[in-house]
Amino acid sequence: MPSDLPALLRRIDDAVEHEDHTGALQLILNNWYDLPDPAPLRERVALLLATEGRKREAVEIYELVARHYANAGFPTRALAAIKQMYALNPSSTQLLDQFTTLYSVRSPFLERGLRQAPIPEPPGSLKLEVNDSTDLDTLFEWAIERARDAEVVADRPGSLPALPLLSLLPPKALRRVLDFLEYEIYAESQPLLGDQTSEDDLFWAVSSDLVVQQQDEAYRIPAGTLLGLGQFRERKACSDYSVLSKKGSECLRLSRDAFDKLTDEFPDFPNRLAALYRHALTERLFARHPIFADLDEQARLELSSELMGLRLEADTALLQQDKVSPGLYVLLDGSVEVKRQSGSIEIALDTLGPGEIIGEVGLVDPRPAIVTAATAEPVHLLFFSREDFADFSRRHPVVAQRVQQRADRRIEEVRKTVPDS
Repeated sequence: MPSDLPALLRRIDDAVEHEDHTGALQLILNNWYDLPDPAPLRERVALLLATEGRKREAVEIYELVARHYANAGFPTRALAAIKQMYALNPSSTQLLDQFTTLYSVRSPFLERGLRQAPIPEPPGSLKLEVNDSTDLDTLFEWAIERARDAEVVADRPGSLPALPLLSLLPPKALRRVLDFLEYEIYAESQPLLGDQTSEDDLFWAVSSDLVVQQQDEAYRIPAGTLLGLGQFRERKACSDYSVLSKKGSECLRLSRDAFDKLTDEFPDFPNRLAALYRHALTERLFARHPIFADLDEQARLELSSELMGLRLEADTALLQQDKVSPGLYVLLDGSVEVKRQSGSIEIALDTLGPGEIIGEVGLVDPRPAIVTAATAEPVHLLFFSREDFADFSRRHPVVAQRVQQRADRRIEEVRKTVPDS
C-alpha cells in the first residue's frame, strides 16, 4: 500500500476521477493532521467542491491555498491554485497582483539561489482506510471546516525562491505574463518536449513527476523547473531527449502565440529569455566543468557576476596566433575551430563545442598564443579578462590550479601535433 504523499494524492485524485467523492473525502480527513503542511489536501477539498458545483466555497478555499503557497515559497503551486480559482471566478485580480508583488524582479522577498522545495512529507505512515459509513454531506461539512481553518496558512512571506524567467521581469511585464499562463493537467506518458512535439511552448513544472528520457537514462524534474527555454534561442538543435508526463502531472504553459503577443507589448522580452538561456547554460557548466566543479555555491555566484556574456558572429577570432591572449572564454553554444599556421600551411587542430574553455594557456603563460581560435558559427560565450581572472584566482586558488593543469595538457597536445610549436 502506498504511504508517501504523492501516492496518497494520486489515490485521492483517482477517487475524484471515478466520482467516488465519499472515498476521496475520507482519505483527506483521515490524513489531515498527519501532514506537516495540509495545503495539498485543502486544494483537493476545493476541487471536490468545484466538482459538486459549489463554486463560492471552492473559490474561498482556493484563495486560502494560493495565499499560503505564495507566502510559503511554492510559486508554481500558488499559480496553479490561482488559475483554478479564476476558472470559477475570473472577476477578481487581487491574487495575481499579490503574486506579482512577491515574485517580480523588484521583490524584496526573493533570495538568490533558493530553490522551490517539495511539499513536506509526513513523518509516519499515512492512513488509507476508506470504509467509514459517514454520509457525504457530513464528510463535506467536516472537510470544509478543516479547509477554512487558517491556523497553518502562511499569512506573510518569508524568503522566497525566484521563479525562472518570471522573477527576471519587472512588475508590469510579469503581471501580463500571468494573464497568459495556462494551468494544465496531463495524461500518462504525454510528451511535452522532444522529437514528438512542436517545442514552441514554455512550461513550468508544478508537480514533481515529469520525467526526462535521454537515451537509456531517465530522471524526475523538480517542481518549479522551467522547460523549453532552449527552443527560443536563435539556432534550434535536434532534441536528443523527451519530457514525458505521468498521469496527473501538472504544468503552467506559456504558448508561442502568447510569447509573440508579449513581445509586441514588451520588446525586451526576447532579450530576457536569451539572458536566462545563457544563465541556465552557465549554471550547468559550472556544476560539471573540472575547472569550476570544486567551487562552492557562493563562489559560483561570484564567478557568474564577474563573467561577461558575449554573442559573436561566425569567423570572429578569439585567439590569434603570435598575439597575447586577452583572457579566458567559456563556450556556451555553437563551435570554435582551432588552427595553427606553420609556414604556408594551415593545420586544423580541433573543433570545440559547448562547455569548452578557450584561452586558458594565456592566463598562465604570458607568451603569445601558439594557435588561432575562431568561431565557426554564431556563438554565445562568457569572457573572463586576464586581470579579472588574476583577482578571482587569488580569492579561489583552486581555479588557478585547475587552469594551470589544463593549460599544461593543452600545450603538450599542440606540441605533439605540431612539433615546431
